[in-house]
Amino acid sequence: MSRLFFIIKYALKRMTRDFIKTLILILVAATFTILTSEISYSLERQYVKLDEAYANIVVEGFLSEKDGSEAKVYSKYIKMFDQSLGDFRAYIKDVCLKRTMIYVPHEKSNTSERPHSSYVIGITKIEADSNLLPIYGVKINFFDNYDQSVFMTDSPVCLVSEALAKNTLPGAPEIDNDGFINIYAELVTKNRDKIKIPLKLKVIGTYSKGDRYIYCPWSVITQPLSTVIADDLYSEGLKFTISDNTLIDEFKAKASQIFVPTGYMGTDKDKTRQYALTLLDDHFIQTIAPLKRNVSMLEKVQPILFILSAAIGFFACMLFIRNRKPEFANMRSMGTPKALVFFEAFFEQSLFGITGTLTGIAIYFLIHGKGALFIVEDILIFLACYLAGATIAVINITRINVMKIMKAKD
Repeated sequence: MSRLFFIIKYALKRMTRDFIKTLILILVAATFTILTSEISYSLERQYVKLDEAYANIVVEGFLSEKDGSEAKVYSKYIKMFDQSLGDFRAYIKDVCLKRTMIYVPHEKSNTSERPHSSYVIGITKIEADSNLLPIYGVKINFFDNYDQSVFMTDSPVCLVSEALAKNTLPGAPEIDNDGFINIYAELVTKNRDKIKIPLKLKVIGTYSKGDRYIYCPWSVITQPLSTVIADDLYSEGLKFTISDNTLIDEFKAKASQIFVPTGYMGTDKDKTRQYALTLLDDHFIQTIAPLKRNVSMLEKVQPILFILSAAIGFFACMLFIRNRKPEFANMRSMGTPKALVFFEAFFEQSLFGITGTLTGIAIYFLIHGKGALFIVEDILIFLACYLAGATIAVINITRINVMKIMKAKD
């Protein structure tokens, strides 16, 4: 043990005696530590930005006719986008469906004016009807305990205009004392038969900038329709949002087997009905494309830097101890075991590497302050590569033939 402590003390004395060489080796290790940290920092920042882009950029899509015009989307395709059971349920959310029907006031309505016809509109989300969007200055006020999620249910509720809620529109249905409105939804079949569907809806909120339009959940319209007509149910368009942008390419590949791009002029993929699918993903692609390029470049540079670290460790160590063969031979001739000779040389180089690494880390934090992203794993890999190179150099130098060196010295 005393011999081991002597070797450590001897190594420390050697380091202080060759101060210039020691400083150079420490600065080399510090420089590569800073370079490794900067690349890791840049790579981590790109990962964070990429994750933020995937998580925060909203990518919407819609179905239309092949020429881009609004389409009646029938039940076969509506089912594909069902968020519980549909073929695309793993990729989409916030599906917007809309069905409009003419309505007239019910006989129970207390209107004294001649009834006016208008529209009752079944929707799954507010965004399904552009007339309700804030961009047009529309304000929606839901009463207590209600929000737009109610449109995804089959609750008999509705949203009416502020003017209709005040019962001031001539010929419009009135809201009774319990907050209900009674109307007939009318439909003319292919056989020219007129069907009336009675609806009793509870008013749960109001919207500005409108008069007679009444908005209710999609199911409130479609469920009674399915019982009185044999025609295929449809939605006036279909919009959706991609739920996980990391799966957008997978969704495109699957959807391309059924739908075509807008303006498609080739053979239809579905002989019964052909829709165009459009994804509004230009902003998403323009954002992630450069980020992916940066990540790819940095991921290629990083392993090259680790290989260079091993090479630098080898050559720096070799230059530092290459003239010490006679010294090591003397240590061996005086009875110092080969393992301790190796340990002395390796201890020096390890101390250079560790000191340089810690110095580089300190400088890195001074540069970036609180915003520093310190990747411990990458620094440890760098240090391991550096020391691996130094170890090879030490083994090469300390693997000496004592007698040969002594004869050469004589």
